[in-house]
Amino acid sequence: GFDAATAFKEAERCLNCDVQTVFTAPACIECDACVDICPMDCITFTANGDEPDLRGRLKAPARNAEQDLYVSTPLATGLVMVKDEDVCLHCGLCAERCPTGAWDMQKYLFMDTYAGEGARDRKTTRARRPRSGAAA
Repeated sequence: GFDAATAFKEAERCLNCDVQTVFTAPACIECDACVDICPMDCITFTANGDEPDLRGRLKAPARNAEQDLYVSTPLATGLVMVKDEDVCLHCGLCAERCPTGAWDMQKYLFMDTYAGEGARDRKTTRARRPRSGAAA
């Protein structure tokens, strides 16, 4: 178990719904530290391919085919980093472990306006997460 201070720190970061993992491909040295530390196995470095092929090569099988995968630009070795956002807990361990800062945790808020009566009224907007790969 954790001591009280460590337990408090760990509890603060669990399931951060307002935090998005951001990956910067040029900073990645492909050391696999993020892969090793990820408790959900949602990060995979592999050759690029079409989506069904990539889904078949994920470290953890993608259960939700409706959820987009995040696929990075090609890395120095020609591989790509593939992340299944449906599996990611946003715990931040990848960012903590990354020696180059290729992973970062960033807060965001996306406002989506509904059409219809009162659409310009601020009460008819809601915050929601952007789909993965939209801005990374």
